[in-house]
This record gives sequence, structure tokens and C-alpha cells, in this order.
Amino acid sequence: MAGRRATKGEPREKVQFNIRVEADVLEGFRAYCERNALDPQGQIVLFMKRVLDTEFDFQARLWTALKEEAP
Repeated sequence: MAGRRATKGEPREKVQFNIRVEADVLEGFRAYCERNALDPQGQIVLFMKRVLDTEFDFQARLWTALKEEAP
């Protein structure tokens, strides 16, 4: 059912995301995650969420600043 939100206890829909990365970048990232006992996929998801949170925070701050400066 497209557009329907998952309720508590109901699994959220997930999609597979494929990207191409230079081999040395991926190797370095995996080594970093291994050294710090981190899940590489989980780190990418957290990063994506932070980017979205920052974007929306930035938009909200920009809108507030623009409203304050408006005559």
C-alpha cells in the first residue's frame, strides 16, 4: 500500500541502495568501521539521516532569518 505509514510494531518498508565507490575509499571505510566496531551499512544510514536532519534544520533557520529581516 503506497503512501501508508508503518504503525508501531509494523516493519517499515526498506529499499536496496547501490552506489559505486572507488575501491580504496570503500576499503578505508570498512577498515575504519572494523577498528571502531561499527556496522558499515548502519553508519551510511546514520549519515544519510544526519544530512536530512541538517538540511531541514538549515531550511528552518533560513526561513526564520528571512522572516526576521523582512519589513
